Parts: sequence; structure tokens; C-alpha cells
Amino acid sequence: MAANMVYDMRIFKGNVMGFLNFVQRLFPGWNASGQKFAYMTALNQYLRDRIASAKDKSERDWLFGCKKNLYPAIQNIIRLEEARVRPEDMKIWGTLDKDISLFVEMWKHLEQLDNHIADFRSRMHELEEPEIFEREVNKVFRFHGKKMIVWNGFQFLTPIQQFVYDCFERSGFDIYALIQDEKKYPYANEIWRHLYNENNGYPPAEQWIRFENSEERNPLGEIFETGQKTTAPNVKIIKYSNTIEFVEDISRIKEEGFYLYSADDYVANSMLKAYFPERYEVRNLLSYPIGQFIYTLHNMWDENLQCITLSADGLRKCFASGWLSLYGKSSIRYTEDLERILPYFENCYTIEEWTKRLNIFSEAYENAYDVFMQSPSEFDCFADQISNQVQVQISQMQIDQAQVDQVQVEKRKQKRLSNPLVNFGPFSVEKDRAEKVIEFICQLIQMARSLFEKNEPVSIQQHMSKLDAMLYRNDGMPQELYLEEKEKVKQIFKALENEKIKDFLCYPGDLATALLSFMSGKLDDEEEKNNQLKTLVFHIFQIESASVSAKGKVHICLADITKLPGMPGKYTWSLDGELLSKINATTEKTYLSNWLENDQLLTLSNRYYVYNALKNQEVELSWVYQQGEKRFSPSPYITLLDKLSDAKIQDSTVRNLDLQYVAGVPQHQHFDKTYSIEENKDLHLREDELEYSVCPMRYVYSSVVGDSPAYVNEYQQNRAIVRLIQILKKLLKDRYSVEEIAEQVFELFPYIRKAEKRQMLDDALRWELPRSEESCTVDGEYKYTNERWNLTFLDYETYAYAEKMASMLMNQNGRRDIYPERVGAGGSRNCEFCPHARYCPHALFGIDYKGENE
Repeated sequence: MAANMVYDMRIFKGNVMGFLNFVQRLFPGWNASGQKFAYMTALNQYLRDRIASAKDKSERDWLFGCKKNLYPAIQNIIRLEEARVRPEDMKIWGTLDKDISLFVEMWKHLEQLDNHIADFRSRMHELEEPEIFEREVNKVFRFHGKKMIVWNGFQFLTPIQQFVYDCFERSGFDIYALIQDEKKYPYANEIWRHLYNENNGYPPAEQWIRFENSEERNPLGEIFETGQKTTAPNVKIIKYSNTIEFVEDISRIKEEGFYLYSADDYVANSMLKAYFPERYEVRNLLSYPIGQFIYTLHNMWDENLQCITLSADGLRKCFASGWLSLYGKSSIRYTEDLERILPYFENCYTIEEWTKRLNIFSEAYENAYDVFMQSPSEFDCFADQISNQVQVQISQMQIDQAQVDQVQVEKRKQKRLSNPLVNFGPFSVEKDRAEKVIEFICQLIQMARSLFEKNEPVSIQQHMSKLDAMLYRNDGMPQELYLEEKEKVKQIFKALENEKIKDFLCYPGDLATALLSFMSGKLDDEEEKNNQLKTLVFHIFQIESASVSAKGKVHICLADITKLPGMPGKYTWSLDGELLSKINATTEKTYLSNWLENDQLLTLSNRYYVYNALKNQEVELSWVYQQGEKRFSPSPYITLLDKLSDAKIQDSTVRNLDLQYVAGVPQHQHFDKTYSIEENKDLHLREDELEYSVCPMRYVYSSVVGDSPAYVNEYQQNRAIVRLIQILKKLLKDRYSVEEIAEQVFELFPYIRKAEKRQMLDDALRWELPRSEESCTVDGEYKYTNERWNLTFLDYETYAYAEKMASMLMNQNGRRDIYPERVGAGGSRNCEFCPHARYCPHALFGIDYKGENE
């Protein structure tokens, strides 16, 4: 049918319209994102007030649970209104349970909120008048003197579809149903007979006008009708052993021109989007940095505590978005600095806690940190002069590059020699960069305060105006990126500029909850999802047009037993089938029967879609046998084709590589460069040699890629704090007790828990420090203690292994190349206390050492 119609679409130009678009013409503003946005804010406030007045904890917990179901509740209220059910209809048989009672109260609250529901009911009554309905239809379609309408492909009618259908009948329109039914395969086409039968006012099947090719055979149709073996030359069945095999085969599927379909396109697209982002025209704002920034900014409001909060993950997203800026510099340049500083703010949640900890950090940096830095000397002044000259114009100043490099080497050496705190992530950041990070955090806090701090009712328009003023272009953002992202965020403002809701007053926290739902796609119309958008996997109901859109090449993926034939539809909070059946049986003139019947038709629909898919020239059916720890059997339709046709199940051959293919893979260079640290001693400290001796890759990250190692994770930092206490006790001799030193050190790290403090103090008393052969390192006018090496190596075994291997650097058995060494002699576990373990691709973690034989 679709193949023939495509050539005659000229006659339909201007007269073809999707049903959703038509309903929006009849009911402007109904079931739109803006309406649901206003409902979300109103119900969030309603439940928040109920929670505040709740008398016991069990009731509050129940209300919190109900609060998570706001969107399903709004959808159900809209559907019940379309089915012509009223709140009072739900109470006619007796006492309601708590969930239903709350749902009815929420429904009544929305009735009184604005005129949306009242206007919709009034509009339905208006359209029941034939003259009014015909006038509205004539505004949309051109009938050329004939009152005829064609309904194409409706397998069943929802309540609102049934209402519109009845309006067409009352207004005297001739209705033609265009369907793809085949008389010779009644079982496969059972879905059509459920709606189009004499009981529903349609002519008997014998009177249907048919255009069929009696010679065509459908393999699945033949199996359904005869139960006998048949041929399926156009069908291929693929079994993927795991998800990776399926993902790797996508390139082949697309290159051969197949279109992908699935009974669960949401799961399929979620699986593939991470691997093929370029194949998606992403509508969800959260896929853009500006979307993440706006989402995180509004997520800072804690609904339960009624205050502004901040999380480490939220900070990461805001910094990475690039929408924070100061003095022409974007926050995206400071993400690594943020990562090092974040452990200092562990256990901080509210803005007050963050602000207090920020002040402590600033004081610690100013007081304790600067104590270890030597006073300005001629070298410091010269280094600053050189740095400034380089920033102005290095070519004009005629500065020798070797001189500049030497200055940088000396500055790095002095930093590592003089300050033990640089071994800790928060204090390893340069002072000016740490100040910038703090300013960025304060900027974000100020933004949140401007949106939420007053916590007074505000109109949606006022709130969005404040938000828009924050989204200005900073100097570090390319003009093209700014314009692109601002264009994406316009969809928020467009959805909320509806005259009926823009002046709607609500609390900022309730508005934030609704905005988060909107941005995550919850408030989108179900019918609009993937509509006219670039996507990789289409829903299986679109397979009817595959002969045209896919040019007859169809691949149905994820066709396992859980998705095909599928399960009957499920109801969301707080409705169920029994409740709707009671209302339907006791209430007149509703369209609930359509809702109840339609939710049972999924299996019939999917049966028809699979059968319809086999009409195409080339068809592939596939499923993934193992997804994670779960194993899936194939769909019964695949089993039938495998047993009763020549289309047998084939294992995927994607990963089977022959010798010829492997031999043709070009050789790749490996990171294995000959190198001797002894030949460059002037550029290195003793700890550099020790690190290189333990693991050359650790040296690369500490001294080549970075300027100094720093412990960031909690386990390593706690161990390093113990070492710092022990070192200070040893250097200060008997002037202070371990307890007194520990108390002072703990003040530098306010995030440490009491239990951890007790454990660290016990460890500081119990452990012994490894002894160094040399007591100090001389650099210029200063002597620096070698006890700092105990902060470089936090365990005795790795320190001993480093000393042993460093002594061999001068002979032929010493290291002369770059490679990772995870385990050393003497039981050293090189990765366990390595500060680079979190990002080094060669790192082993604690559990990985079990059974390690290296």
C-alpha cells in the first residue's frame, strides 16, 4: 500500500496531518509541555505542604514516596479527563485507599488551579455540536465539496481518538479506514478485527474493499496458518553472544542499508547512543554542556531541607560546561585543579557548610601553607621577572629558552623540597589557581542564591528572565559554541512562554523540580518522541512504512522473549485495571473502555508488526543472548522461523577474525623509548630517581606530564597524614607529643572523621619510619630534610624496593627505558600508594593483587 501511495501523494498535499497535531488544533494548549510544567510546580507545592503538616514519620515517608510519582499522576489525570471521567466518579462504590484518595485530592487541586481543565471540558461539549466541529475541521482540511475523511493505520482508538471519531460521525462525514489487512493470514492480522468489526459499527469483513496480491507468501503468516515448514529466503536470524557483538555489527548493518527497529526502542537507543552519538539528533538538553549547567544549577535546591546545596558531582559538571567564567577565563581550564581540591570539601552539603569550609581552606592556605615556602630571594624575583617577560613577549626580550626552562626546573624543585603539603591534593594546586577555583565556586553559589535564596513565590517568566541573564558569553568560549548552545536552550523558554502559564506564581523550589523533569524529557509528549528526529533505532510500529522509508531493508533488534510478543500494558500510580473497570461499569458516557481494551492489545500489535516486517525484501531478526549477567531466550517468532523455515539461527561472525585479516593489520609503535635518568641528574631530585626506580610510568606522570605528585583519594591521603605526623614528631624531637602534633595537623584537614582521627593517631604511634642514609638535601642556601621521601613512599616495602633499584641505576642492570611495573621485589605493591593510580591505564587496585604472579 505504502509503495503505491508514495507516487500519488500530490493529491493529499496540505490534507495529511498527524492525529496529535490535529488534536492540538482542536484543543490549543491541552496536554502541552507548558501545561504539564505548571501542574508539576503546583502539585510539588501541594505535597510539600502536606508533608510539612504530617503528624507522624510514616505519613511523611508515604507522602515522599507519592511525590516521586508526580509525572505519572499528571499523565493519568489528563487521560482520565480525555476519557470523560471526573474526580467524583472515583468514589461511587465506597471508601478509597490512601493512594487513590490522595490522587483525587491532587486532581481537584488542579481543577481549582487554573482554567485548563474547565476549558477542556467546555471545548469537548462545544465540539459535540456538528456545526461547530465541522467549522473547526474546515479550518484544517480542504474537502472540495465532499465530506470524506481517511483514517490511516489506526489499530485501536484511544479515548481522545474515539471522541474525535464520534465527532466526525455526528457531523456526517464519510469515514474510510485504510489498513494493511490480508484475508489469507487472519491470525497475523487479528489486531485489525479487534477494532474493525460489526459490533463497533463497521461493515463485515466480506464487504471490505481489498487490494491484495494473492501470489505473495509471508513465511510467518504461512507458519501461523498451516503449522507446516516453509521457505524464508529473505530472512536472516542472528544471535549475538553479548552486547559488544551487537554494537560492533551496527556498522555493517548501516553500511548495507538496513534500518533498525525494536519493540523497545528506548532501551536499544540508550544502549547505542554512547557508541554512536553522531547518529542521533539529540533533543534532550542534558546532552549539551549548557543543559548540564542549568540542570545542576536547579538541582542545588534541596526540596526536603528547603535550602541551597552543592555536591562534588554538580561542581564537576558546572566546571566542565564552561559556563562559569572570571576575568575572561573559563572554568573548563580548572577542572583538574578542582579535582585536587574537592576532597577538602568532603561531607559538605549545604551552602553554609561549603562557605565555612571555603573560609577554612583559604586560612589554611594563607597560614600553614606559606610557612613552608621560603621567603622571597634574588632567585624568586628573577624567576618572577622571567615569567612576566615571557608573558609579555618572549621574542622581544631575547630570553634564552634554556634559561627559562632552568628557571621552571628550579621553581619546581624548590616547591617539592620545601613544602610537604604539596603532596596532598588540595594544597598541590598553585596559589593563584586555587584562588580562581574558589572564586568559581563562589560564583556558582551566588547564581543559586539569586534564583532561590528569597524562597518567595515568583512567576515563571521572572525566574526564566533571571536564568537568561546568567547565560552570557565569556571570553573563553568560542562564538560558534555560544550561539549553538543558546539556540538549544531556547526550547525551554519557548515551551514556557505560553500566555496561560508565564505569569503563574510558584515557589522557586517547586519551579526547579518541574524544570528538572522538563529537561530530563519527562514532560515530552509520548507521541512526539523521535518524531522527525535523527535516530538509530525506530519503534517497531513504524515498520509499516519500511517498504518506502527503509527501501525494503529491515533489521529488528533486541527481539528476545521479554520484548516480543510483549506483555499487556501496565498502569502507573495510582491507577490499576480493577479500579478503571469499576469506574467503567458504574459510570455512563465515558471512554474508559477504550483505555482498558487498548492496554491488552500489545501482543496482537507486535505479532502483526513482525509479520509485516517479513513483507520486505531483506529482513534480519536478532537478539543479544547475554546482557550483563542476564541471559535471554529468543522471541517465540524467531523460534518458529528457526524450526519451521530455512531461516536458521546463526551465531554472529563479527568477532571471528581469520589469519589473513590479522596479518594485514599494520604494526603500531609502542611507548618503549630508551631513557636513562642518570644522564639528566641536574633536572631531577633524588625522589625522582626513586620513583623512576620503582615504576618508570610513575616518574613520567610525576615529573614529565605533571610538576609534582599529589594524593587525592581518601585511602592514600589518610596514610600520608599519618606519615606527616610522624615526620614532624621526628624533626621536632621531644618538644611536642604525637597527640599535640596530630591535633595541629588535623586542623588542616577538617573533613577527617573522628573515627579516622583515632585510627590515624594509633597508626602514628604504632608504625616506624624507614630510616634514610642521608639526612638532608642541599639546594642553594638551604638544607631540606630527606624525611620528605617518607611522603613520597607511604609503605616500607615500596620504599625499600625504590632504594634497592636506585642503587643499580649506575650499572648495566639499571633501568634504561619507560614501562610500567606494578609489583616489585620484597612484597612491594607499587600501585597501591601511587598518586597516579586513579588515571594510569596500567594501574592495579587492591583486589587486582590477589593471585598476582608478576
